[in-house]
Order: sequence, then structure tokens, then C-alpha cells
Amino acid sequence: MKANLMFRDRDFDIKAAPCFGKAALMADLELERVVTSMSRGDETIKAACSAAVFSPLLSREDISFRQSVLMDALENPEPVRKLYEITRDTHKKKSGSWYWLYPSQYLASTFSSAVGLLKIYLEMLGELRGVADESIGGFKSEGFVGLLSMLRRELDNNYLERADEMLEELKDGEGLLVSAKLGGYLQGVDYVLRRKETSHFWRNWVFAPSFSLAPRDDAGAKDMGNRRDRAINDVTNALAQATEHIEGFFNMLRDELAFFVGCLNLRDALSALGMPVCIPTLLPPEREERSFKALYDVSLALAKNESVVGNELLASGKRLYIVTGANQGGKSTFLRSVGQAQLMAQAGMFVGAESFSAPVRSGVFSHFKKEEDKAMGSGKLDEELSRMSALSDNLKSGSMMLFNESFAATNEREGSEICRQITQALIENGIEVFSVTHLYTYAAAFFGNEKTLFLRAERLENGERSFKIVPGEPLHTAFGEDLYRKIFIEGEE
Repeated sequence: MKANLMFRDRDFDIKAAPCFGKAALMADLELERVVTSMSRGDETIKAACSAAVFSPLLSREDISFRQSVLMDALENPEPVRKLYEITRDTHKKKSGSWYWLYPSQYLASTFSSAVGLLKIYLEMLGELRGVADESIGGFKSEGFVGLLSMLRRELDNNYLERADEMLEELKDGEGLLVSAKLGGYLQGVDYVLRRKETSHFWRNWVFAPSFSLAPRDDAGAKDMGNRRDRAINDVTNALAQATEHIEGFFNMLRDELAFFVGCLNLRDALSALGMPVCIPTLLPPEREERSFKALYDVSLALAKNESVVGNELLASGKRLYIVTGANQGGKSTFLRSVGQAQLMAQAGMFVGAESFSAPVRSGVFSHFKKEEDKAMGSGKLDEELSRMSALSDNLKSGSMMLFNESFAATNEREGSEICRQITQALIENGIEVFSVTHLYTYAAAFFGNEKTLFLRAERLENGERSFKIVPGEPLHTAFGEDLYRKIFIEGEE
């Protein structure tokens, strides 16, 4: 039994190694707040969402498959949440029971534990089947229709009733029925656990030849135990394997459903703020097109707990985006929104926008300005170059690189030259670059480059910031005097 909600043809590994630079992306793009909002304190949801976001899908087919399952979840939130709760309750019931499968020297203990766990799992499988019966008509995606159809097909009423009867019989309340043959030297061989003829089992038991062990016959009890173990050995192995298989199914289903429940949680949080979400369009990696409408920083909206400004873009044939303009005008926020959207889109999620279209990227990398570390053994510029060196070892054609005020720890001329050379090398090797900078010399070096689009943080005539990013070439000033006037002059009035 397979869930196949995250992938069409393979399981979702919640413990898979994340992409390179996860820690930097988490911090630079402020994704911790997004994942936390998705999880609502549920560690399984948090782990599943983190694994999905930081293991970007590279195949448009895989992305489309997961998007279709997500759209089904968004249309049918209650059945999806109910299925997830059943998997959680199953884990709680197992944890709260005395039935644990673990290596034991006592075969009878393993046998009893397997029977007890199967009773729990059978009950919960029945609950899954009930949800499937009630809700399958509302689903359309290959993933959910396949899962619910499988539950209905494999877990029909006859199967559930028959399995329950057999487990009741195996609970050993009235003892076990065992057959054996006489072998050499009058030794018992071919011990087999037999089913009881329930219609007349009690009568056969009463009138059959029998004997009882003396209360203190330890040797006899040990011998009988050995004979019982020989009879139940094959059955115990089969029960243990069945238990492990069903437990694996519940765990796998819980992990995969956790991602979609996380998406439901995030959608609900953003909808409550009046912020739009959309299913993105992913283009082939070789396309140099990018467009979006009302794209916003999801983390910022969650942090402020209110609606935030979105941005628009329509670009074709561009590989380098240089963002300049007024201080505190929304440049870093814009950069985060682009990075968040790319990772969310390639996780098969919706994005925070009214519409979003972008090529699939082989990787997303970030290089943001860091605060001075007093414990650093080297200079700040050395630290930035060291981080860039590590990134360059993992960058490849088709990647996306996000720079935020990088290499600004030195003077304008040196910083600009370092930025120019690195940026030029990246775009020449097929890497898409978004660069927020206040280095005019660096930005001006790409004037006339047909692969470059210049964007600028909008500043109104009265000096106010609209927090909109609009097309515009870089200016010699970042309008720092606006901030000085607002803080030191207007603040005193």
C-alpha cells in the first residue's frame, strides 16, 4: 500500500538531505516564520514542510502532479484534515498501548504484541476507509483519487470483518490449537498452529485426551513453551511483517498528508489577512521569462499580521535583475518575496501573489549582507568572499542567485569591481541573478546589457516610500537625507 500524494511513483522522504545552503536560505528569506505558521506547533507538519521547501522539485511533471494534489486539498480541506488526524491518532494509540514490536527473546511476547498492534491498525484502517467512502466524490487529482480508491478497494467490509475475526481468534483467550507429528526418537516435528472450529471447538476441547502440568513443574512449562513457540514461529514472523508494513503505511501517509495540511494552515492564515495566493506556472529551465502580479513577502505579512504591499513584473529575455533606489524602500523585502516564491513554487505549493510565472531553477542560493560578528577571526569582506566561494562550488547553469548588498564592506570602487566580476561570470554561465545594491558603479557597469533589467524602489515626490519596486535605472543617491530628516528633524517637532 502506497500513499503517492507527493510523487506519482515514489515515496516522500521526510528525512531527506536538504538542498545546499538551507540555513542561509532559512535566515535570508525568513522562511522559519513561514514554516512555523504552516506547522501550528505540529512537529510532523514542520518537518514535512521544511523537507518539501528545501528539496525543490526539478521536474515540471513532478511539480504539476503535486500542484494537482494541493488544489484538491484546498478544495476539500475537511477530509484531508480528517485523514491526517486518523494517522496521528493511530500513532498515539500505538504509543499509549503495551504493544511494541522490538527484538525479544520471547517469541510469545512478539506474537502477542503483533496481534495487539494489528487490532489497533485494523480499527484505524476502517476509519480511513470511512473517510474514503464519504469524500471520494469531491476529489479529482490522480494522487487523492488513487489513494482513496485503493483504500476502498483493499479494505472492503468483508476483508475488515474477516481480519477482525482472525485476530480475535489469535488473541489466545482460550488457548492455541497446535498439531504435530511424531518424528525420530518419538520427538515432535512439524508443529503447526491450527484454526479452531468455532462451532464445536469447546466440545472437542472438553472431551479430548488431556493432562495438566503440576503448578511447580518448571521443566514441563518450559517444554510446553518451546513447543508452542515452534508452532507459532511462522505465524509470528508473518504477523510481525504485516504489522511493520501497515505501520510503515500509516507513517508514510501521515508524513505526506502533513505537507498538505501545512499548506491549508498557511492558506488560512494568509486569507485571514486578505492576502492572495495562487498556483504558479513553472516554465522550462531554458526560458528567460518571469512575470508576477501582487507578489509579496509572505513572512512579512505573517510578522506584521496585516496586509502588505505587493509588486508586479513582466520580463522576457532577462538574466540579471539589478534593484537599486531609496533606503528602506522595500528592496530587501522584494528580494525575499522572489526567493520565497521560487522555493514555494518548486515545492509544489501556492505562492503569495495574484499570479506568478517563472522558469524551473536547478537551485536557489542567497548571499545577503550579514551583521558584524565580533568573534570573527577575519575581516567582513573575507567572510563574504568565503561564503561566495562555497556557493560557487554548488552553483550550476539554471540556478538562481540572490544578492543583497553583497561586498559592501569595502569602498565603492573595490566593492563594485568584485560585484561586477562575480555577476558577469554568473550570467555568462546561465545563472539568473537578482542583485539588490547601493553600489552605483557596479550597477552602471551593466548599462546597455540587453540581458539586464533595472528596477528601483519607488520614492514619491514628498520623499515618502511607496514600497513598490518599479522599472528604473540606478541613481547616484539612495536619498539617505529623507531618513535623516524623518528621524532627526521631524522626530523633534
